[in-house]
Amino acid sequence: MNLHTTRWLLAPLRQLRTRRLMAQHGPTLPYDTAWALITLHTAPDETDLVRAWAQENPSPPPGIHHEQDHNLDDAERARRHRWLRRHGHSPIQLLHLDADLIKSTGLHVVDWGPSANR
Repeated sequence: MNLHTTRWLLAPLRQLRTRRLMAQHGPTLPYDTAWALITLHTAPDETDLVRAWAQENPSPPPGIHHEQDHNLDDAERARRHRWLRRHGHSPIQLLHLDADLIKSTGLHVVDWGPSANR
């Protein structure tokens, strides 16, 4: 099976994983960023595709940026704290993507999990 056919057949699964990541992360994760993260996680050989997409859609400085929860409403803050108590890491951190890979692709990712330097 060629790469084009494989992508076409797996597109619904990737879209499902993208929407699941968005639901788990919360309202601050845009679809395009979630799609790029899922693509890097499930198909590392498509890193060049993500890099090309990021170059066509410039964003703020690339890399993982940690969001503070003081601007959130109480319900979202509580939801995130419950998630962290249960899983220990944010949904994005659970993908186990290298921070240097995310930065090199040009993605701007806002995460709310515990950072390495806290």
